Amino acid sequence: MVQKRFYNIQEIATILGKSVAAIHGHLNRKQFDAVPPPMRLGRRLAWLVESVDAWIDAKAAQAAQEAEDCILAIHTPTKKRGRPTKAEVRARERSSAPTH
Repeated sequence: MVQKRFYNIQEIATILGKSVAAIHGHLNRKQFDAVPPPMRLGRRLAWLVESVDAWIDAKAAQAAQEAEDCILAIHTPTKKRGRPTKAEVRARERSSAPTH
């Protein structure tokens, strides 16, 4: 028989770097983006070790993707909006003027 390993709420609080009260607050508000969803073992809350590891890995991948998207957004030139400046108008006129 394979024995499953569970985390209790104190261990989850330590792993996530939050207080037990903060964990309870997130669970009461059903904010499962801040805390992995628990399961009930009798009257106690428990988290399966594998599911917590998978949740943390998913959060890390999501953070890496958001960081990559942010870097791409910074380096991607945006289309200038609004009226062109006089210098831009002159430069455009010079580049499109017929050459003799």
